[in-house]
Amino acid sequence: KGIDREFYLLFSIFDENDSWYLNKNIEAFTGDPSKVDENDADFKESNKMHAVNGYLFGNLPGLAMCKDDRVSWHLIGLGSHYDMHGVHFQGNTIDLRGMTRDGLALFPHLSGTALMQPDRVGTFKVVCRTFDHFVGGMKHLYEVSSCRNTTQAQQQHGAMRVYYIAAEEVEWDYASNKSSAPKIYNVSSNEERILRKTMVLFLGQAIESLFKFGKAALITSISCFNLGPLLHAEVGDSVLIVFKNKASRPYSVSAHGIEEVAALGKIVLSVSGEINTYRWNVPARSGPGKTDPNCITWVYYSTVNFVK
Repeated sequence: KGIDREFYLLFSIFDENDSWYLNKNIEAFTGDPSKVDENDADFKESNKMHAVNGYLFGNLPGLAMCKDDRVSWHLIGLGSHYDMHGVHFQGNTIDLRGMTRDGLALFPHLSGTALMQPDRVGTFKVVCRTFDHFVGGMKHLYEVSSCRNTTQAQQQHGAMRVYYIAAEEVEWDYASNKSSAPKIYNVSSNEERILRKTMVLFLGQAIESLFKFGKAALITSISCFNLGPLLHAEVGDSVLIVFKNKASRPYSVSAHGIEEVAALGKIVLSVSGEINTYRWNVPARSGPGKTDPNCITWVYYSTVNFVK
């Protein structure tokens, strides 16, 4: 009742090594069946199909809806202990038992229902973010169309929050305290002292240059170098990210849960030494749900190479 579209998604790894037709498939689809080693690890892995409703690599048909439709996603996990899935919906948020999320954890022989009311027109991804499953093809597309004259786009009426972020490469010393370790490092105490001092100076210069670059920017946290600074916004706000790539590889800045305003619908890639601006809007669907606390968090990261 009150639902315009319903979709059922079964996430499971189908192991065709256990198929009764394995030998027939080897004879039919390999050039020389005598050279096929059924116990080879790579061969066994190639027969594991990381599928949603039996489809891989974006071939699942029928995931189409209209903007502002009330959509119910019924998600099912099936299989062995390998079938632990992190299901993620790109582009829109979901209502999960009164909590605002854009994904959920799905375990074998369990199911869940997520409600969505898409407010953006376009083609978006629904994927399993478990690394091996994602690479193996557990990723598909759902399409949101403008089928009727629905409500106008929500206007952002809040503040414009500007943040300055830089990406820098830091060589980290994972064994800084070697006093209790065996003498196998072949590093003199003077060399070790210089290494530590150099690293501290480098980090200090990185923080200093970031503040110079940021000018009046609000930098709320820089204590953890594998996590970026904590950014604050409220429903109705817009966030402007001024990003400087001081690393040696291309990076971007992309966030979950919010609306990304990108040029021509594409995420802007920042090459080494380049400065780019990214804008995010925070619509009502990005805010806390009925059973959420007053504040919720969304992660942001580079999407240039998700696997890495």
